[in-house]
Amino acid sequence: MPSRTVFAVLAETTARQAELPALYQPFTEGGARKYRVYTWAQYKQAAEEIAVGLRGLGIGKGDVVALDSETRAEFYLADLGILANGSVAAALYTSYPIGDRARTIRACEAKAVFVEDPETLLGLREAADPALRVRWILLTGSADGAISLEELRQRGRHAIAAEPDLFTRIQAEVTPEDPAILYLTSGATGEPKMGMVSHAALVANMDMGPAVLDLGPRDATLAFLPSAHITQRMVMELLPIRWGVPVWFVESLMKLPQEIELVRPTFFVAPPRLWERIYASIATEIRKR
Repeated sequence: MPSRTVFAVLAETTARQAELPALYQPFTEGGARKYRVYTWAQYKQAAEEIAVGLRGLGIGKGDVVALDSETRAEFYLADLGILANGSVAAALYTSYPIGDRARTIRACEAKAVFVEDPETLLGLREAADPALRVRWILLTGSADGAISLEELRQRGRHAIAAEPDLFTRIQAEVTPEDPAILYLTSGATGEPKMGMVSHAALVANMDMGPAVLDLGPRDATLAFLPSAHITQRMVMELLPIRWGVPVWFVESLMKLPQEIELVRPTFFVAPPRLWERIYASIATEIRKR
């Protein structure tokens, strides 16, 4: 396959199955469990609007944009928008203390930060260096001094309406050799480190997906690992784009067993300790019977 950008792969999949579901984000309304469903066309449109919105904020090609959020549909939209803009996405480990995350934002010289909710934003602001100058963007909710994801998308939509070729011009600047993701290691094997990965490297891995597993739009996967982790980012976010596999998001880890039963994923990635727990539960039930 020819070398191309991550957004180009999203565009390829959208061309094949624009109106099929791509992302399922759970929410509760009136005590009832529901899902916000994004089609592939909506996924692509969101990435375009976010990319143009970021340009309007002065965030350009090569600028680092951090993401401090649990794994959710809005994270995926923001991540693809950052990459479509030619910026570099750096996801933070949300399990780290808020002060460590604030220091990481400064260390990677982020120009903007996508934050999951107002409570997290308040903590980051309190822990951040007063001299830190970043644009704060909330994935959910609203707060003074920050813009919401929807507002960012609206800015992008208005700019595209005024200049229909604006996103095309932005895309023309982005090449497969450009940096795409700044991985921040968890520190489990020593001092935390950073590693830069290009679009070409990511897409080379994405293109290996169909060679390894025959998956497609009739399959499903369930995402719950932290998006800062390379396994979650590549296997549960980027590879499904290449396969065209819809991704369901968990409401909470406490409900993971019920989520698995509900979604019935045909493709699922989890750390060894989860498989051990599943095995132990099955073995216990067998012994009882």
